[in-house]
Amino acid sequence: MTNNINVGYGRTILDKIAFGQKAGKVYVVGKSALAYSSMYRQLFVNDVDGTVRYFATIGAAATAATANSGDTIVVLPGHTEAITGAAGIAIATAGINIIGIGTGTDRPTISFTTAIAAQMTVTAANVSIQNIIFTAGFDAITAMISVTGAYVSFLDCEFNTNSGTVGAVLGILTAATATGLRVERCRFLGPATNAGTTTTAQIKHEVGVDYVIKDNYFTGKMTQAILNATTVLRGLIDNNRFVVATGTVAITMAAASTPFISNNRINVPSGTAPIVAAAGFMAGNAYSAAAGVTAGTASTF
Repeated sequence: MTNNINVGYGRTILDKIAFGQKAGKVYVVGKSALAYSSMYRQLFVNDVDGTVRYFATIGAAATAATANSGDTIVVLPGHTEAITGAAGIAIATAGINIIGIGTGTDRPTISFTTAIAAQMTVTAANVSIQNIIFTAGFDAITAMISVTGAYVSFLDCEFNTNSGTVGAVLGILTAATATGLRVERCRFLGPATNAGTTTTAQIKHEVGVDYVIKDNYFTGKMTQAILNATTVLRGLIDNNRFVVATGTVAITMAAASTPFISNNRINVPSGTAPIVAAAGFMAGNAYSAAAGVTAGTASTF
């Protein structure tokens, strides 16, 4: 029987996929080869005014959404997109929520391939991106994601900045306009060694104040996990876990930046200064400078 959004199984799926959204429209993204894509296309038919609800790409859905109206873009399990050049996915509609469905490797995956310029851009403000995997598939990617919008959030996402043969220079890169950046409950992953580029930083945040980088896990071949090279006042880096495979630093801040850095746990291969923040405020951080229970010098600050 044809699925119906008003009754039975179709109604149940619709209610679940909408996540109880109280305002704005729900758009759905799924590639044509996706399992059950025909069922979802039946559920999310065009509105009576011709508005399309089902899209093959995230960028197309974002363009169709209405700015600052609470619209949600639901990306189906197993959906994949490959970014091959600059602004391969461009999020320029303010106030939208992009939510991936699925767990583990079933989550939607965006790969960066073909050229070092491959990049997703978020130029709009008040955008939330949740539960999506971002994977570097080409060596020396300049920056996987560029954020210039204010109050952009990445929640419960996974960033594979390194693999056995490739490494992105940067995972997330922000500009001075990226006030209020939030990166929470994300994982930044990569092997301890690889044949590709060493990641300079998994997050490079510049200037935008009132950022929160919290409850994340960083690991892999990197010079540092978090880098700030230009003075930024006010910000929180809290309760993150770092396993740095290369170098001696987890967090590097510009000399005059004043973040509050608290409750982080850090492992570096060597060294006694895993946080470089001359003007920062520290509380409750702990680190070890080698693997093993007694191998490294442990310290709190």
